[in-house]
Amino acid sequence: MSSLRISSVAFLNARPLVRGFKLAPSPDRFLISEFTPAVCAQRLAAGAAEVALIPSIEYQRIPGLRVLPGMAIASRRRARSVLLISRMAAPEIRRVALDTSSRTSAALARIWLDRRTRARVEYREAAPRFPAMMEDFDAALLIGDAALRADTRDFRVYDLAEQWFEMTGLPFVFAFWAVRPGVRLPEGIHPFVASRKLGLESLPAIAREESVKLGLPESMLEEYLRENIHYDLGPEEIRSLWLFYRLAREAGLVESARDVAFHDFPPVRDRAVRATGTP
Repeated sequence: MSSLRISSVAFLNARPLVRGFKLAPSPDRFLISEFTPAVCAQRLAAGAAEVALIPSIEYQRIPGLRVLPGMAIASRRRARSVLLISRMAAPEIRRVALDTSSRTSAALARIWLDRRTRARVEYREAAPRFPAMMEDFDAALLIGDAALRADTRDFRVYDLAEQWFEMTGLPFVFAFWAVRPGVRLPEGIHPFVASRKLGLESLPAIAREESVKLGLPESMLEEYLRENIHYDLGPEEIRSLWLFYRLAREAGLVESARDVAFHDFPPVRDRAVRATGTP
């Protein structure tokens, strides 16, 4: 039997989800590779991976995917690693540089800015190098480790998870595990659940290891993993996804807004959210 090819995200906030795979590597069962969120989605779509940690918006762009239940990278209030960094107040923004690593956060930035300005905003992708990406733009979207490291003291900073909560009262789901159509998981979701469990039990160790790599205080990183990010995909997160997908469709960012379908479970729809996309 060939190894299950799994693509994960090479950011700090994904480390708890793959901790079990990393500490007990089983190349005969699981082959783990790490990329940016955008590349994880590309690999899943192209068949280079059977399972991938993908930006949540890509669920609407890749046909036939199934989501592993109960697990996600999400934020209940303030994420600290998904930032729109600006020279000016949001209504005045006209040109935005989008981190090339991003897909979901880019869609969220567009949805949020559409509600803050009536002017046309131009978006261009740019390498996530701050502050260089601000040279020709009013604002820059920065995600992941680059956002955690950015020195934003001379700029306005909009935490997009915080803005989403203020707009909807819901947590925001940035990414989750998705499975290609037709792929069978011989051990079901158990290895993924066990890996996350070990990761959540290992947050101090993860923070200590990543502190050296990122050049950031260990205490700051542990607080980020405990307080700013959570790893559940429960009813509120599903409701948030339902609303996000419909707002993305209304904004022309995706063609459809299909319901979330879980691996080995029927599709889930939160009927408490009206079809207009209003909470």
